[in-house]
Amino acid sequence: MSDEQDWQQLIAVGLVAGDTSVGGIARFAGVHMAEAEAAVANGKLVGILSEDGTVDNAMRARSIADLPLERTAEIHAAAARHYFAAGPDRLIEAVDHARAAGSLLPLEELVSMADHGGRMALSLGDYATAQQLLALADEFDSAGARSARGERLCDLAAATHGLGLVDDARRHLAEAVQLAELAGDGSLAARAAVAYSLPVDWDHGNTQASALLQRAEHMPLSVDAQIEVEAGRAIVEMRIPVTDEAGEQLAWITRPAVAQPLAESALAASQGRAPEVRLMALLAWRATHGAPGFLAQRREVSTEALAIAQRLRNPSLQVEAAFRLAVDAVESGDRPLFDEALAVARWVSERDGNPRLKWRALTMGAGAAHLDMDLPLADKLLDQARLLAAPIALPGSLVAELVFMGQTAVKHDDLDLLRTFLYDEDSPFLASAIARTGAAYAAARHDLPALAVQHARRALQLVDQESTYLGVLCVLTAAAVEVGDTDLVTELVDLLTPWAEHVAVDTNAWWCEGPVALRLAQAHLTLGDHAEARRYLDVATPVAAALNDVHSLDRCGDLAAQLRPSTSAAEAEGLTPRELDVLRLIAGGATNPQIATQLAYSLSTIRTDTVSIYKKLGVGGRTEAVSYAVREGLVDTGL
Repeated sequence: MSDEQDWQQLIAVGLVAGDTSVGGIARFAGVHMAEAEAAVANGKLVGILSEDGTVDNAMRARSIADLPLERTAEIHAAAARHYFAAGPDRLIEAVDHARAAGSLLPLEELVSMADHGGRMALSLGDYATAQQLLALADEFDSAGARSARGERLCDLAAATHGLGLVDDARRHLAEAVQLAELAGDGSLAARAAVAYSLPVDWDHGNTQASALLQRAEHMPLSVDAQIEVEAGRAIVEMRIPVTDEAGEQLAWITRPAVAQPLAESALAASQGRAPEVRLMALLAWRATHGAPGFLAQRREVSTEALAIAQRLRNPSLQVEAAFRLAVDAVESGDRPLFDEALAVARWVSERDGNPRLKWRALTMGAGAAHLDMDLPLADKLLDQARLLAAPIALPGSLVAELVFMGQTAVKHDDLDLLRTFLYDEDSPFLASAIARTGAAYAAARHDLPALAVQHARRALQLVDQESTYLGVLCVLTAAAVEVGDTDLVTELVDLLTPWAEHVAVDTNAWWCEGPVALRLAQAHLTLGDHAEARRYLDVATPVAAALNDVHSLDRCGDLAAQLRPSTSAAEAEGLTPRELDVLRLIAGGATNPQIATQLAYSLSTIRTDTVSIYKKLGVGGRTEAVSYAVREGLVDTGL
């Protein structure tokens, strides 16, 4: 072999190995650095290598073709081993070289390399690399030990889930449960089945998840595994989905009597157990206890869940816990806590890159923008969310679109947009209490009172306390007030009164309907009880201000204006302007002498006015006069 052939072959070795640096050629060709340096210099001199080490593709092919096939395979095998050991940045190159090495790289070694590299990439959040490597390992080890394959499939599912491909991830997990059963490995079966039940954000009621959890339950399990399986069952048993012909989830039938005891049992048993076990139990309890009566405990559970998820650094569960806490914060009227939870969801989702998590953070951000009435920002965030949802077929995207479209229509009083919520009676959307409520409000605003009441009554039959209960009742109240149906308003007042201190928010923090007390104030005004309307308005206004709920603050202002006493109201009772002044002072607790002094009239004149007031109002004394005036809105008591 001539000297020219020697240096050309050294360059060819570097090209096969993917490293034409002096060090790379010396390593893979097994020569001294000086020889490699001379080869690189010659390569640059004749134009095979450029100054930056790149090579023309045609020249690359000719150079490599001169190497014997066996020698080429040896170089690929050496490069595969080197790049697998070089760290996560070179793993994909290692896979390519391993494939090209063929039989020179033993199958067991290839599988081990791919397994190790895939799990390393998974731990670093490089889901694409992890998915490729673990899929390669499973491809070459399809007949391997069942438990080992099952564990790998769980990791492969985690990587696939990190890419937002939940359905693909679940296929891997279902196969892992089957392998675990064949191997008699209860721990593996529990791990895979519990992972299948997650995420808890949307796909409740998955029958496959329920079946897998039951299969795991019948295997020997550790105490921790038993708790996690029970928590997983609580999540998937909570709701039975109602879908359209295309399989889109539009509504749910909730089953708290089935799911809540499971969640409560898991939560009690998880006390003092491993953090992962405790977190699963906390999330299961929170997912099954959405009713307003659980708000105080929900805040405690969500706070603890987020703290544990932060320590464990599991992105999916961090975002899940942040979402739950955000909803609880809004319902409590706690804007700082809501902003804190939203910040966590944004940071984690951006850092992790999972499109499903980023979609959730963007839609929750859009909900916050609607709260602030920054609709351009909300639209911008929703546009970004749509781009993420399209390629991964996110099941919640359709309902999110409808929720945001609905509140835009309401806040702008856009009758044309509201018309889209006047569904036909055979529409599958009307299986949802939320959709029925939207139809009731749209009918009310389109001056269709009979249809509005019909939809409202049906919505009341569908709604339960685990499904955006307060939001539904508040919007139904708005519809009932709009059409003036006092019987329906009275019924809704009875349902809402126990939750007057709450804020109505949907289960995803997408739509804050505002303080419950504000709807109660509007309802009482419709019923003619001005004193109660003022009382609830005074509860609602500071809550709306604390949330920076701009739309609700505007509504509070409008309602306050309606509740101010007017001269026309006084005239309707036949009171003179001076008698109205006297009545206001009586309502403020002033005695007749004090009124005379303040108005600069004689005491006898005030006494005459007082008697006239009693006669015109048809009351028997001071107490009845004050009650009448407050009830009819003739005076402003400051209540």
